[in-house]
Amino acid sequence: MSGFKQLLKKMAPVGLLLGFGIIAFGLGFSIQQKKVLGKTVSQVENLKEISLEELSAFNGNNPSKPIYIGLNGLVYDVSAGKQFYSTGGVYHDLAGRDSSSELNIFGGAIIKSKYPVVARLAK
Repeated sequence: MSGFKQLLKKMAPVGLLLGFGIIAFGLGFSIQQKKVLGKTVSQVENLKEISLEELSAFNGNNPSKPIYIGLNGLVYDVSAGKQFYSTGGVYHDLAGRDSSSELNIFGGAIIKSKYPVVARLAK
């Protein structure tokens, strides 16, 4: 057997392990990519749509309604932070509207990690 064939025979198990590792990494990456903020893509796609006009009713002025913020096409329920988003709160101006332009500069990561997605913004 030639030296090259012997080397291939010795390296075959390493190649298989490496190949399986790459495949496993690829599968893990694709599964992770199918999640959007803890929800699968299909869960996000199946969320109800809210228009900007509808979103404006959830601006924190009515204590009997939840408080919503639009961010990058999704709507987050920020009611748990009502002291910040209701009337008189420091971030009240962000509530009840698409606040993507402000939150993409600062604070968007907090919204995404802390509050649940409840709808999609209608295009």
